[in-house]
Amino acid sequence: MIKGEEKEEFTFPFSTCEKPNKKGIAQPYSFFLNIFSISIVFYFLCFTRKLYNFFLMLSLFAFEGFHTYSHFVHLPNSLQVNVIHPISYFMNIFYFLVLYKHTHVFPKPWFILLLITLFFLDLYFFFFLPFIYSFTSFFAIFFAILIYYYRYLSKIDKSNITQIGIIGAVILMLFYNEKFNCAQMYSLNPEFPFHIILEIFGLIAFFLVSRFFYDF
Repeated sequence: MIKGEEKEEFTFPFSTCEKPNKKGIAQPYSFFLNIFSISIVFYFLCFTRKLYNFFLMLSLFAFEGFHTYSHFVHLPNSLQVNVIHPISYFMNIFYFLVLYKHTHVFPKPWFILLLITLFFLDLYFFFFLPFIYSFTSFFAIFFAILIYYYRYLSKIDKSNITQIGIIGAVILMLFYNEKFNCAQMYSLNPEFPFHIILEIFGLIAFFLVSRFFYDF
């Protein structure tokens, strides 16, 4: 079953708070910012030497590559979400594997059960509820993995993870703000591409994550 547009209140990228062009690049401000993001990921990908780290960086590159393309061309219905969201599963799987290989700590049964529960909850959100729910559940899985392994990391690594967590939380809040307040923001300035605020923090997030995990 593929999620259709009729199930969505907020459909990426159509509902993002940057008015699309009918000709040329659909959302040029977001597109060009994401070119920088994907370049950062590609740079660190080229220097990755460990297997799981390489696949994590590759999944980040695939995610950000298709994200960038989504602001270049708007494909029909929810096709872009249907591609990007499955890629996010690989990202979270390799976040988990990289942290496991680094710490040599296999999670306790209760945490495995939590991840399985979050995964099936995410699947339900993805197929049956608006995009905002599956976007949130992706972050829930991501944060759960980081928080679980936080205590097993060095002081410097904890500082990096904290920075990543804070930026992730800011991105989530900006997404909610855009979802609920886009019309009000447009009333202040109907031509400003407010979505670039989220993309700027996304660029910072991709830099922090790539710098930390490429050879972790």
